[in-house]
Amino acid sequence: MRINRITLNNFRIYGGHNSIRFFDDEKKNVHIVTGYNGYGKTTFLTSLVWCLYGKGMQDVEETFNKSIIDSGGYKKFLQESLNKAARKNGENDFYVELQIEGINIPGFNIDNLSIKRSFNGKDEKLDITIDGDFNELVSEVGQEMFIQDFILPREIAKFFFFDAEKITS
Repeated sequence: MRINRITLNNFRIYGGHNSIRFFDDEKKNVHIVTGYNGYGKTTFLTSLVWCLYGKGMQDVEETFNKSIIDSGGYKKFLQESLNKAARKNGENDFYVELQIEGINIPGFNIDNLSIKRSFNGKDEKLDITIDGDFNELVSEVGQEMFIQDFILPREIAKFFFFDAEKITS
């Protein structure tokens, strides 16, 4: 499994439509996100965890739980996650979408899986498509459980999503 593309639309400091593509290279299978302090690395990480787990992100890392509590609850956390310039322009929606390749689920041929979590100012929505279509398996087990059971369990995500600032401090 590998993330092919990440799209952030009006999520926090990422105003407008921002898409990052990770190219496939058999010799290089790790991508490192670097940058100066205050340039969005932690927000980028937060967007991935939110896209995958929604409210369950608080179980992945204590800092996410603290951010939700400090915001006054999950819904307030989401309302504060709308890009400020977008809010000034009267927009209410934001989303994060992951496109993933190379997922092996027994009995299923999957070329591309898309996970898109959005918030419209009131409600959160999660859409998972396999090769561009909604799928019976996803419907049967439920979208949140599909991610947990077939993509990346929260317990394992704790090892994949970390902020290097913690390591250096």
